[in-house]
Formats: sequence, C-alpha cells, structure tokens
Amino acid sequence: MPFGVHRRDAPPWEGLLRSLGVIFVFMGVIWLFWRHYDRTLEMMDAHRIGPKHVLLDKTNTLTDKQKKAVRDLSRALKSSFGLELQVIVDVEPLDPPQQDMATIFIGVYPDGRQAVVILPPLVERAVGRELASHLSKEHFSPYWQSGDWPGGLGKALGLIWNGLNEPAGQNVPLNGGQYRGKIGEQSQ
Repeated sequence: MPFGVHRRDAPPWEGLLRSLGVIFVFMGVIWLFWRHYDRTLEMMDAHRIGPKHVLLDKTNTLTDKQKKAVRDLSRALKSSFGLELQVIVDVEPLDPPQQDMATIFIGVYPDGRQAVVILPPLVERAVGRELASHLSKEHFSPYWQSGDWPGGLGKALGLIWNGLNEPAGQNVPLNGGQYRGKIGEQSQ
C-alpha cells in the first residue's frame, strides 16, 4: 500500500511503524555499506599487488589480531615518517628485495630459521647502527629456540617503532619495545 493512501480500518500508529521501518532499513544499508568499505580497504592493504604489499603470510601462522597490528603499524609508519613497511613470512628461503630508500623490509622463513631485516639508510641512522645490526644478526635467535618467532617479529617491529620515536642520541633498549598490542601473542 502506498504511503499516501490511508486505510480507514488501519490503526493510527501504522503509519509511524512503516516510517520507522523504512528509516531502519536505510540505516542498515548505510551501516552495511560502511562495513563493506572498511573491509575492502583492509583487504587491499593485506593483499596489495606488487612489491609494496604490507604483509604476506604464506605460512598462515599469524593470527588476525597479529596481522591487524602489523597493518596498524604500517599505517602509523606511513603517516608519521613517510615509510613503507613490508613483512613477508615465507615457506621458502628468502630472496631479499632491492633496498628502497623508504621501505622497511622484514622477511621471516620459520622452517629455515632465517630472518632478513633491511632498513633504509636514514632509518638505520635514526635507530642506530647497533640496533640495525642486532635485528639483522642476533635478534631472532632466542625466538627460533623457543618457537615463538611471531613474538620476535613483534619485538623487532616494536624496537624499530621505538627507535624512530626516541630523540636523537638516546639508546633504545634491545630487550624491549612494543607497538600498541603485542603481535607476538601466542595463538590459542
């Protein structure tokens, strides 16, 4: 029945209920569109085609919470410092990419206990050569032994974030550093 036609035997509140129903339908459609748009942006971030994807987990080991934390850190690095973040967890030995002046690359090959950390020269100077060397050579060793390499990845990202946020001349502790929630939490 069209809205302009009024039935004589209809209760007086029927028009109000119909109007509220239409309003709720429109609100639901708007909400669903909003959710779809946010999800589409997250999917584009997670599966960006080409060499500039943020996170590629071929082992499917990282939880959704951990992946979201990496994407959040990537957005924070981009907005705060203009840096890209590229994290690859691979099932094959790593082939590190060409060094980029604005991309932080962390590659992890859990089966081969291999981790590659490549920092742009400016980031390396900002966080200190000692920290850059530590991340590349010895940071992941205890995490390989304990089997908690996602925890090591989270700590490495936290150390980089904290190193970039520290004022020049101050040391960043090598055993600490986290970005918001831990991405190194064990999946249960």
